[in-house]
Amino acid sequence: MSADVVAPPRSRGARLASLILPRLAFYPFLAASLLVFPAWLPWMIAGWLFLFALRLHRKRAAWPMLGLGLGVVLVKRVDWSTALVVLGVLMLLFGALDWVQRRRTRLRAFPLAAGLLLGSAWVALACTWNTALHSSRRPTLVEGRPIVCIADSLGVNGFPRVLATRLRVPVTDFAQGGINTIQGLQRFPELLALKPQALVIELGGHDFIQGRGRRQTRENLERMIRDSRQAGAEVFLFEMPRGFITDPFGGLERELAREYDVELIADGAVRQLVLFSPFLPLGSWSGRLLSYDGLHPNEAGNVFLADRIEAALVRIYGEGIRSGR
Repeated sequence: MSADVVAPPRSRGARLASLILPRLAFYPFLAASLLVFPAWLPWMIAGWLFLFALRLHRKRAAWPMLGLGLGVVLVKRVDWSTALVVLGVLMLLFGALDWVQRRRTRLRAFPLAAGLLLGSAWVALACTWNTALHSSRRPTLVEGRPIVCIADSLGVNGFPRVLATRLRVPVTDFAQGGINTIQGLQRFPELLALKPQALVIELGGHDFIQGRGRRQTRENLERMIRDSRQAGAEVFLFEMPRGFITDPFGGLERELAREYDVELIADGAVRQLVLFSPFLPLGSWSGRLLSYDGLHPNEAGNVFLADRIEAALVRIYGEGIRSGR
């Protein structure tokens, strides 16, 4: 007769480790989820879906992972594209179903259905989230027509000057410290009189700082996009970060890029300036991008921003826009 093999009892240290270590890993993940850039949102959601699947596999309550993941997205106040809305509704639905089935009848097909539908919705989000940043328009480069940069203090004596040394067409600098979208719109007749083939717009941060609302800022940026298109100019729009965790303007520029098919310079460009400031470890270890005022790019930061804009210009106009330096 064979005897059942009894597993030896775990030590007190092993039990404590099994309780503490998952929590030590979870809370940094939660903090990282709140701080993640909007461009990386699908991968953050993928992390919560993985935790949901893991707890489901272990036959533990999995609905909190979907609830927390969806809660983080709501707190961050991002642009709610159609794919994100669909995934959000499915997360809410399967979270509720998991809660119900743990109190009543366990649904045998639940893990398979959750995996297929949530996985498909996530793939749709991942495929569309960043492609929405890029314009489908492919205008022809016209020799002699300038690219005009209108920006606040992030561009003063900065990235427009660097771009001018890299491109085969003229670059005109209209950067002005402290400028908001109202003041930018007032300068538009002067800008459009130059017959630009593209406008780089880095505005909207000071609207928030000066207490102006999302609606007015959106209307001003929309007017800039429409006027630019009417004048035969493409738009390259900076996505302006207005908070580390939540966006008070609810993904404004990303929403405009999706609706008007304009090229977006994702908010990571400006956020990385802050990450590589002289007051944070990354800036101290690998070279800072902000000056010591902690607000404006230094020369390395100017080059960093110019790199991002140049890449966007090449994506739309092709390699021929470069000067061949």
